[in-house]
Amino acid sequence: MARPNGPLVVCVINLKGGVGKSTISALLSRYALAYRNKDVLAIDLDPQANLSQALMHANYNAFLTQQRPSIVEIFNGYQPPAGGNGPKPLGNAVELIGQVGANTLQLIPSRFDFSDNLTESLRPDPKVLARYIAANFQHKDLIIIDCAPTESVLTRAAYHASGLVLVPVKPEYFATIGFPLLQESLEAFRKANRGNKIDVAGIVINNAFYDGGNNGGPEKVRALADIRAEAAKNAWPIFKTEIPFSRGFPKIMRGDHSYSGNAAMFPYFAKEFFKSIGL
Repeated sequence: MARPNGPLVVCVINLKGGVGKSTISALLSRYALAYRNKDVLAIDLDPQANLSQALMHANYNAFLTQQRPSIVEIFNGYQPPAGGNGPKPLGNAVELIGQVGANTLQLIPSRFDFSDNLTESLRPDPKVLARYIAANFQHKDLIIIDCAPTESVLTRAAYHASGLVLVPVKPEYFATIGFPLLQESLEAFRKANRGNKIDVAGIVINNAFYDGGNNGGPEKVRALADIRAEAAKNAWPIFKTEIPFSRGFPKIMRGDHSYSGNAAMFPYFAKEFFKSIGL
């Protein structure tokens, strides 16, 4: 049964790159389907298309070759002419990734020319994605949006479509460089769109400890202190469960489950996260 009030929509964002947004988005999407039996939609809102490649694996090349619709076509509002024919209605722009019973994990993929398409548009409409979700995906339990690490129309599109924000961060030097930018971005959006309610679900510490050695050493301790101080300024909660460093994560993202290592601990965070948002 779908949620009575429609899907929970979470954008995974940090205005600092390299913090694991795509990995976390992919694993949360798969976990929600496989272990919580939820109907899930993942949306790749990043021109780098890392989430698309992580979920589609080898099928991503076929998707590109066959020129199937993507997030680009959603923003454009149509499928472009091909084979001598004219433009077509947008129709279905999702890829089926997995299924458990009647529930599915679907993906709206991205393409590398996404940013070029937006740049060439005179005034990209940041409400396009929200309207598309409202019209087509009220039956979903959960929608996860993987965001680009920059302030742009893509960020505003994610805000218009989302009710919750998940902020991944790594405990390293300059860990909190994106926090003030993100807080400023959210506050500007709220002031300009007073009818939209968007809350920070929390901060997740990613790659929090290591397989060996000194567990991150003094630098990790300093970085964690900075993260907690910045989170307190913004009243952003921090999840208790930290995601460990593991060489298994890149393998899993490639579809190779021969070695998971500490990546096997990810479900502990997923359980805490989903419980906190009521899913």
